[in-house]
Amino acid sequence: GKTYGFNELKELLNLEDITLKPLLHSLSCGKHKIITKSPASNKINSTDSFCGNPKFSSNMRKIRIPVANVDSSHNKSRVEEDRSVAIEAAIVRIMKARKTLSHQQLVAEVLSQLSFFKPQPRVIKKRIEALIDREYLERSAENSQQYNYLA
Repeated sequence: GKTYGFNELKELLNLEDITLKPLLHSLSCGKHKIITKSPASNKINSTDSFCGNPKFSSNMRKIRIPVANVDSSHNKSRVEEDRSVAIEAAIVRIMKARKTLSHQQLVAEVLSQLSFFKPQPRVIKKRIEALIDREYLERSAENSQQYNYLA
């Protein structure tokens, strides 16, 4: 078959890089290699060239090709924002149940509740500070390592 360069495909299909790269990645680097890419690597560069894969066959009548994520749901700042909300929610839940906890106990509880991602203790501390600023928590008058639930 005919071989096309990345920029040639970009022009022919009238697509932006951010749309075309994930599509080409799905078709050439995924489980089903429907198009071949040279040089062979798992990254799509603007210097790569693509060609239909004559050796491709599948005994399935339909095949599913998951498209590499195009939307910004994996955008680093968005993920961090979502995580900080989850951390704050966990802190408030724990403090609402316990009323008073030491810093170490609170951090340990938050880490055990948020096992689906491992927040850094310094991020947890930042979120605690933010909750103190917003008057959900306060530092204990007797012990600076102790927090009290307000709200």
